[in-house]
Amino acid sequence: MLWLVFAPVPLMATQKVVIGEISIRSGDEPINAQAMRAAIVRATGDRRAADDPIYRPLIVDADRYVQIRRPATATSPARITLDSAAIERAIDKLGRPRWVSERPVLLGVILSAPRGADPARVREALDIAAEQRGLPLRLSSAAAAGLRADSAPSAAAVLEAARRAGADMALIGEADGSDWQWTLVDASASTVFPGDVTAGVEGSADVLALASQSVLSQPLSVTRLRITGLVSLKEHLTVQRVLAALIGVKQVEVVEVGAGAAVFEVQVAGGERVLIDALKSNAKLVREGSGRDLLVYRYAP
Repeated sequence: MLWLVFAPVPLMATQKVVIGEISIRSGDEPINAQAMRAAIVRATGDRRAADDPIYRPLIVDADRYVQIRRPATATSPARITLDSAAIERAIDKLGRPRWVSERPVLLGVILSAPRGADPARVREALDIAAEQRGLPLRLSSAAAAGLRADSAPSAAAVLEAARRAGADMALIGEADGSDWQWTLVDASASTVFPGDVTAGVEGSADVLALASQSVLSQPLSVTRLRITGLVSLKEHLTVQRVLAALIGVKQVEVVEVGAGAAVFEVQVAGGERVLIDALKSNAKLVREGSGRDLLVYRYAP
């Protein structure tokens, strides 16, 4: 059975999540309050945040944050656009951590499904869960991802499939009797989430949000990288954008340009160690070692 449909995607491995673009499908609470609850969960990465009393003033005052309201139609739910920047500022004033808006992209692949699972309903459930958590998820069939459904792929094969699809990591779904087993595979580890059809999305969002908050809590420091293999202005700009999108990076500056190379100065929470770990999942930047007071990478288009 071919599960899910693969669509071409861009090569960037992070995606900016707009926390204030909310779909409302049902509920007894006023629609603006529902949208605010959803935005708080997306912004913090904490699925229980909307029930935390500290956020109650934001929910009560939700009308003040509404920018656009689109009513439901026969084919789509109601859409509410809230002021994302204002919500983030309000959360910061409360002293609560947030999940950075530039988030890793996951390639979602189902290798096998519990008996009787309906592909259309599975896809819909995954799409809704990912939207609600603010988790960038790109769904693919195993065949389109270049993975075999009849044997467990290696972590290396899974990561290569993710990179071909423009993703940072992969979420692999398999049948576990009548339930599901989901495995989040990144450059350093694999994490398993047993449970229902959305357990992988929920677990991945929890893990990635906590990792982001852990990085951002560390002090800022400056690390220099020398990137070789750059032959055009477009490639220089591409590398600068890639570095700027990494979790924990506050600022990127080009401090030296030479023949086929450039030196970038990166201000990052956690410093050199965090930057090295973040770059492990980027196939276009290959580490070649360390020079005097800098890291050396090669750009591999």
